[in-house]
Amino acid sequence: MTGAAVYRLRAENSARLPLINGRLMHAAFFKILHEISPELERFVHDRQNIKPFTVSFLDPTAELPRAEGRWEVRRGDRFYWRVTGLNEEILNAAFSVPVGYELQAGGLILVVEDVDARAVDLISDVREMPAAEELALKFVTPVSFRIDEFDAPYPRAELIFSSLADKWIQAEMPAAVDRQQIRELAAKVRLTEWAGRSKKFYLAHDRGALGFWGDFRYSLGALESDWRKVFMLLAKFAEYAGVGRLCGQGFGQTRVNFQ
Repeated sequence: MTGAAVYRLRAENSARLPLINGRLMHAAFFKILHEISPELERFVHDRQNIKPFTVSFLDPTAELPRAEGRWEVRRGDRFYWRVTGLNEEILNAAFSVPVGYELQAGGLILVVEDVDARAVDLISDVREMPAAEELALKFVTPVSFRIDEFDAPYPRAELIFSSLADKWIQAEMPAAVDRQQIRELAAKVRLTEWAGRSKKFYLAHDRGALGFWGDFRYSLGALESDWRKVFMLLAKFAEYAGVGRLCGQGFGQTRVNFQ
């Protein structure tokens, strides 16, 4: 089961908040998991390399003042925060957060005002769509791949779809995919148009990741119709699994359209 919960949060105090706040929100979600099931929290934290969830950065509902790479948050400011789950246990935890629940992001205290929780059936959704000729991927937050010891800010289809195949396999999604076959076929998927940037983002003073973001359009025309559907399915999965690494800390947030 796959889905997402979008929370509307209200600041209960004034505090400075990093613009790249994924590590703080990662910790906030692990606190939720711990309170619901310490066993689940330990299993996900200690034993799963690819986390079966993503968290977004906090998204303010109105423009906030900035200083030195941080937001100056005031009491009463509001944010949206999106959490996705790739299995039933994670989704149940995300969906069970009640209105009035209090969570913390660094020195900022936030209270849940509203929760919009939805599960999706990706396979049924894609099955009903015509096979697309093109897909457009909008990377809302930076995408980072690791090749050997280096970050690779390359929007290559082989990297994107083999990353998604890895996540699909580890999440034990209901349809089987072969990572090597996906990578080989992805070499036929052409990047036809893009508008984006790359930059190194710091998650802490001594820890950063080089990533890219923006709008990227890919042609599926060289693939047979059935394989186009497979790539469409993986692209839709990206909206919940994220692309690349650090998706449990806000990276790799993706939106997709087909043509």
